[in-house]
Amino acid sequence: MSRIKHICLTGFALTCVATEAQASFLDTDFWCRTYGCAVVHDGQNFDIYDNWLFASNSCCVPIGGQMIDFYVRAGNTNVTGELGGNGAVGPNSDQSFMFGLSQDGTNISQSAFDDGDGFLDAGDTFGAFSLNPNTDILLDGPGRSYSHSFFISSRNTRFSLRALASIQAVTGDFADTIQLGDIKLTPNVSASGNDGGFQFGSRANAANIQIVSGVDDLGDLTGAPTQIMNFGRAQGIRQRNGDIDEQTIRLDFLYEMPDYDLSMGIGSLNIDVTFDFYREN
Repeated sequence: MSRIKHICLTGFALTCVATEAQASFLDTDFWCRTYGCAVVHDGQNFDIYDNWLFASNSCCVPIGGQMIDFYVRAGNTNVTGELGGNGAVGPNSDQSFMFGLSQDGTNISQSAFDDGDGFLDAGDTFGAFSLNPNTDILLDGPGRSYSHSFFISSRNTRFSLRALASIQAVTGDFADTIQLGDIKLTPNVSASGNDGGFQFGSRANAANIQIVSGVDDLGDLTGAPTQIMNFGRAQGIRQRNGDIDEQTIRLDFLYEMPDYDLSMGIGSLNIDVTFDFYREN
């Protein structure tokens, strides 16, 4: 999706501006009502993906074809549950994953004394610790996993969400020790709730949404856009007249790094995940 297409796993955050309750264009727009559309919301702005082909003034995106977006207003994905807050910021070139010490090989009993940014850098220190045969170093804090989200609605169309993952930049030992298939992916749907002050879903319908099985890691999203979710409700997510906020649901994506071992060495990894919508029968 435009501007939400490229997702760096180091994290994004957006601020939310509350809107007064009002009717959504989904309730009245001729093109969406007649031919169907999907809408992506970042908590502040939204993009429209139409089945109608405005460029040729003709109908319609073919079944299995990519829906067309005509706006560039929505921003990046949001850290799940933190819309409107400061959110999480990914590590810069002088920061790395936070480490924790385990004395039994599993449970972290002592972490770095963090200077407040959540990542290991020159401002962090370790206290004294002892070694035993089970002592291990594990990833701790935000370096272990991230969950990103965006909001979506639709009317009068069945469609799917597809994604394509690629490594954009890699340095150091990670070029040989960490692959896309090592990074787990767990999609989820939140039908309604409050995300950092953004109230969503009270006039939305999350029925007949299928999370595609077999997509478990970013390695499953290589080569060609791969279906992650199918939205099979012909009437769409919009349930009845209302504000666009009320007519949206939230899509969540949890990314989990592999268990780190010092044999993996050091380096950096920049991964892009591109999301798009496809019309389905």
